[in-house]
Amino acid sequence: MQKVVRIILGTVVIGLVLFAADLATRDCTVGPYAYDNCMWIRVRTHLGLPASRLLRMAALEFVGIALASVLYLTFRYVFPFRRTTPAPQDSPQTHVPERPSN
Repeated sequence: MQKVVRIILGTVVIGLVLFAADLATRDCTVGPYAYDNCMWIRVRTHLGLPASRLLRMAALEFVGIALASVLYLTFRYVFPFRRTTPAPQDSPQTHVPERPSN
């Protein structure tokens, strides 16, 4: 049952990350034949920032890093890979003879 809950939780988190990525890449019209990123326009107007390419790049870079980090952490902790168990100590191990030195 715990595995099912983890899979559902991971699927929901990944869906939210993809939805946030869609919102972060959507373009809005700023003027006639002029488009800009909707998220950047909202952040800029909310914080009262100037229309700077450097600030726009920094904001979008931060969003991209945050989304990639959430995806990494989701795959790391919600969908852990199976770890191989070591061979039992009582099992016979094959002996590889050493090469004779010249």
